[in-house]
Amino acid sequence: MKVGVVIPARNEESFIGKTLEHLVNQTQKPDRIVLVDDGSTDRTAEIAKQYKASVIRLPNSGYKAGRPELAEVINKGFRALSKTTKFDYVIVLGADHPLPPTYIEKMVARMEKDRKLVMASARILGEPSHAEVPNPSGRIYRLEFMREIGLFPINYGWEDYPLYKALMMGYHAKFFDDIISSQQRALRISGKKMYFWGKAMKTLGYHPLYVLGRCARWFFRNPKGAVSMLSGYFSSDVRKYSDIGDFLRNWQRRIIWKRIRELPKLLK
Repeated sequence: MKVGVVIPARNEESFIGKTLEHLVNQTQKPDRIVLVDDGSTDRTAEIAKQYKASVIRLPNSGYKAGRPELAEVINKGFRALSKTTKFDYVIVLGADHPLPPTYIEKMVARMEKDRKLVMASARILGEPSHAEVPNPSGRIYRLEFMREIGLFPINYGWEDYPLYKALMMGYHAKFFDDIISSQQRALRISGKKMYFWGKAMKTLGYHPLYVLGRCARWFFRNPKGAVSMLSGYFSSDVRKYSDIGDFLRNWQRRIIWKRIRELPKLLK
């Protein structure tokens, strides 16, 4: 199985070396690593080339986590892989995210057992996780599926759109709790990032009860962030997806009732 890795990066010289070191020392080595350098002014690209990564240099798009600009940056990496050897899988990886040595081997083996499994990821220590939603960094995609949907949409919610599109189309997605990695940089969830999350939920068509539940969970940890998330959700300047809204709300309705049924067990 041919495996490619796409890493979006901007000024990541402090972290990219360790991340690439872990990639080239995988028990199943990636066939190609593409680093999409979005306007770095440091040694990020130079370090990547030392590890034989292909580097695509771009002007600074101003992307931030959750914003649509990042989707196009990553898409350029997907397109670069598509132009060369036929790849079966692509991993999208944060520049500060070293993977455990058997990550690629284990993930590919599990996906090969289920031909309908088109995306999966593992646990990242210190990051919030949801059994129904694979983590974005380290997420492995079946490239044939990503081509089928036209890669990532340039819109808010671009990271989760392929997940819900896959489920709607009858494919599978999994979160593997027993494969664990950690990131070099401490997780920072700013109010601005949570505002973008809120816009993404509105764009994707999240069920209002699901949004309120998510905001309530965050309120006890980050009250201002939870308010920012609600503000983003109720913003009007979003372009909603026309194809997944009904499916997503019905899917989330089932998740809500599942959580309600599980509540008595949690309170014991």
